[in-house]
Amino acid sequence: MPQIPINGQAFTYDRDPDECPMCHHGIQASNIGSNLVSRSDLDGGNTVQILYRCPRNECQKAFIASYTQNRDYRSHYPQGDYYLRNCAPYRPVAPDTADELKDLSPNYHKVLAQSSAAEGLQLDQIAGCGYRKALEFLIKDYAIHKHPDDSGAIKKKLLGACINEYCSDANVKACASRAAWIGNDETHYVRKWEEKDLSDLKVLLRLTAAWILNEMLTEKYLREME
Repeated sequence: MPQIPINGQAFTYDRDPDECPMCHHGIQASNIGSNLVSRSDLDGGNTVQILYRCPRNECQKAFIASYTQNRDYRSHYPQGDYYLRNCAPYRPVAPDTADELKDLSPNYHKVLAQSSAAEGLQLDQIAGCGYRKALEFLIKDYAIHKHPDDSGAIKKKLLGACINEYCSDANVKACASRAAWIGNDETHYVRKWEEKDLSDLKVLLRLTAAWILNEMLTEKYLREME
């Protein structure tokens, strides 16, 4: 493991960051400074901060990587290894959303991007609620697209009822229903699907969006090439 001297003492840490949190390119970060936050009231004990600089000409941004001790071994090894916890500042990466889905549901893309940003900032309790909201916008805008005469009713319906009544495609209905189940767990006190988490919600949301996109593209080419 690499070491860094701070105030005449060597601290061992697990690794240097291999991705810039600003430009998100793989890098060999340049170490340009360090600092020790030594406070017994901090969760996890001491924190080693290392200041890095992105070597890419297109970026050149500086960022701070924070390393904390493994609290399980802190009492036995007070100067033990430090492990990378996060890098800041962090610039969120907007998710890649097809133009057809952006046109179908602009709020879906907006909420999805904000949820992804929250997750990137390790706000996982907030991100789950956001992904659930993104699903609702996507499904209701999709339902309105398919059934414009029922727009008023669709907007007022609960998400589960909207999926059951207005999603005729079997794949859309199956994936959206399961995404809604996990999404509801992200907003409720008690979880029903304890073995599923945020990563499963994201996969099901991505699958739902993909099936909707496939249906829209199929309709488009069948309409244009009768």
